[in-house]
Amino acid sequence: MKASLLFLLLVVSALSVKAAPNTSPELDDLMTLDELAYEVAKPPRTEMHPVISPESIAEHDGIDIYKEYAIVLHINKSALGPGAQHMQVFEGGNQTYDWPISTGREQYEKAKSGRWYWTVTPAGTFSPYKLERDHYSSTWDAHMEYAAFFIGGVAVHATTPDHYKQLGQRASGGCVRLRKDNAQVIWEKISAQPQALVPLFAANGRVARDLNGNPIRVMGWNTLIIVDGK
Repeated sequence: MKASLLFLLLVVSALSVKAAPNTSPELDDLMTLDELAYEVAKPPRTEMHPVISPESIAEHDGIDIYKEYAIVLHINKSALGPGAQHMQVFEGGNQTYDWPISTGREQYEKAKSGRWYWTVTPAGTFSPYKLERDHYSSTWDAHMEYAAFFIGGVAVHATTPDHYKQLGQRASGGCVRLRKDNAQVIWEKISAQPQALVPLFAANGRVARDLNGNPIRVMGWNTLIIVDGK
């Protein structure tokens, strides 16, 4: 009887450990752990409805992002078509730069860390939540200089010269890659801006609102990052 109870306790304990939430450190160059767990079960949903753009935000939410944010980064992660794999930079509502980039490869693959996942750059509307001058990605065994993280371990960051020839096409593990000099320009512009009360956006591109329907504002970097395209 005691042996049976001991066996039962061991089984329950093992199942509890297996079902426990993942408490490992945040993965670099990846989505959040919850998003990653979802993506393991099925291919990622990269389509958006409605299409995210400054014009659609103004039409549906009544927010002029060019007045709300000192800097707006508009990232087109499409593989083909006009503006594909380019990032446009707007300052004070005026376009100041248009650079080739590399976003996620959009496929299920194994990182250098041994972890399998979908190499997707999430589409949506985001704000930077962390800036790091020289971040090291253990997932890809690589340095991510001038990194502006905007969701999970996904960031806009500098790539190395040996990857410059890939700019203009999908080639990353999920991050948005730039030439080092361009990434430095963006990083320094974002970090130079004082934090301000800015609208809170959901990842689907819509403005979050309180119970009275008023836009919710939070203290954050005075920069908005829009990722669209399929």
